[in-house]
Amino acid sequence: MTDTKTKIYLSAKELFKERGYSEVSLRDIAEHAGTTIGNLTYHFPKKEDLMLRLQEELYSTFFNFIDAEITDENAWDLLKNSISEIQEIRSTNMFYYKYIVNIHEEFPSMKTELLEFRKRLVTFYRKIFLTLKKTGIMRSDLADADYENLTTLVSHLTYSWYQVTSPYYDSEDEVELEEALVGLVRSYLVGEKQTFR
Repeated sequence: MTDTKTKIYLSAKELFKERGYSEVSLRDIAEHAGTTIGNLTYHFPKKEDLMLRLQEELYSTFFNFIDAEITDENAWDLLKNSISEIQEIRSTNMFYYKYIVNIHEEFPSMKTELLEFRKRLVTFYRKIFLTLKKTGIMRSDLADADYENLTTLVSHLTYSWYQVTSPYYDSEDEVELEEALVGLVRSYLVGEKQTFR
């Protein structure tokens, strides 16, 4: 049997997905969870607390990649899998990412968590790119500074894509984030790895 706190959280997440974050009140969540507003606010005093839990869940999913030890043997798989995971997390949690800027303006503590996450993400990709350069999977004729720039581009592209601010959303032929990241990284790869398989 699901405990009350978990039931409230899952109800909030479901309603956010269905209606969007800004269209859901604490009362809506309490009704959906089959509990009282008092019980809801006992577990989650503010809407921010529900969003913080969601953000923690999203980050913890990706921390499996970020916190992995990067070796010559696993760097290539970590890169490929992390890019696929970014796309999956974004696709299944659009209600969060679509309004990420507004949410972070409303809840500054969430913005602090986001900035910390982004630092970890940048460190992760920097290590991967430099490891892949060392192993010959990525171009060795480029300076480390070029890989620093690539890391920055991947970070900024991912963040802006999450906000749905990319120009690729202005057309019927929407480009997926994963496809854009692969395209960006591909020119740094050597030989058969350029197929990104």
